Amino acid sequence: MSPSDSCIVMNPSQGLAQPVPHARPKAGRFVETPTVKWLRQAFAVLHATSPAAAAHLAYVLLTRPPRVPERPWQASLRERAAQDTLPFGRGQLALYGWGSGPTVLLVHGWGARGTHLGKMVPPLVAAGYRVVAFDAPGHGHSSGRSATLPQFASAIAAVAAHVGEIHTLVAHSFGVAMALWAQLDWGLRARRQVLFSSLDHCKWVTEEFARLMQLPEAVLARGRQLMVERSQGAMDWERLAVGEMLARTTQPTLLVHDAEDPEVPIEHMFHLMTACAERPLELHVTEGLGHHRLLGNREVIDRLVAFIGAPQAA
Repeated sequence: MSPSDSCIVMNPSQGLAQPVPHARPKAGRFVETPTVKWLRQAFAVLHATSPAAAAHLAYVLLTRPPRVPERPWQASLRERAAQDTLPFGRGQLALYGWGSGPTVLLVHGWGARGTHLGKMVPPLVAAGYRVVAFDAPGHGHSSGRSATLPQFASAIAAVAAHVGEIHTLVAHSFGVAMALWAQLDWGLRARRQVLFSSLDHCKWVTEEFARLMQLPEAVLARGRQLMVERSQGAMDWERLAVGEMLARTTQPTLLVHDAEDPEVPIEHMFHLMTACAERPLELHVTEGLGHHRLLGNREVIDRLVAFIGAPQAA
């Protein structure tokens, strides 16, 4: 299968091939590094001496997105954008816009930035769309150094309300879960949605973190509970099943995933399809593009533009 091979499935209940077991990633967020080894030792000491401190450290790390350096092409794209800021909480969100026409809203994943999906911008603008991206709280040029899940989701809805009607929502990775949550609890509306490399439950991220750090279940459970308590009732882990949230949306939806994704294995896509057995979806499956490179693959972007359709139809 080439990197652009695709499979269209209009009804998940018609059956899916079963995924094969996936090896632990050699790239991405949950890999062995010197920092991870040091943190693992710190957690071991804290758990033995102060379990509450260990849980607090888990909370801090789970709500502090990594800072990824901006690439030269991303900086160039940002500089060519119509830039704006939107007051949000005690800070502000950085917004970027290109082109004119019906609005396509880009939502990046955890630890990324608005221009992470930037390779899509020129083709979408050329097709007659206005493209809007933003840096989530604690990301990129937006305020803060940390971000809770409710802050991330509500920020998406705030940006959508600010820019006006959303024709198509395009989200990647953890941003998919947050964009779906924004639709269910914060009133975000989009006529279409294209969802890249989605995980199947927000809990999975914390489970992978605990596996990497070798955290006892009690420390992970308390760290999760801190995230709930400090959200002032806005968060319930059981409601953050991505498949269930997707099943509750009704607009035409395209799922894109790579068969060899080392960060979010393709099994997650199959779980989403199973959860949406009664909800028509379309799929585009690639091979060899991983978790990030599919965002800039021209054939994948062509598939996205074709799914969105002509601006005149909007």
